[in-house]
Amino acid sequence: MRTIMVMSLVALAAAPAAAQSCRVTAGTGVAAELVRRCQQVSPATHPPCNAENPCGLIIGEIRRGCGMLGADAPRFCREYPR
Repeated sequence: MRTIMVMSLVALAAAPAAAQSCRVTAGTGVAAELVRRCQQVSPATHPPCNAENPCGLIIGEIRRGCGMLGADAPRFCREYPR
């Protein structure tokens, strides 16, 4: 189920509506989960882990953070292939 959610969000990220907030394009619950994941893996001091940012930006930061963590990455990182 989560894999389907992530795949749907990746498609959303490529759509023209991607400039809108993630909360608007994906809904409050999905946006909150992406923000939670982003905050968990982002090494940035001011990460883009905010539901008002486009989903694509948040997903990109999750991918980047997961990639940097390598073998120590949380299990959900498997849903964000590089």
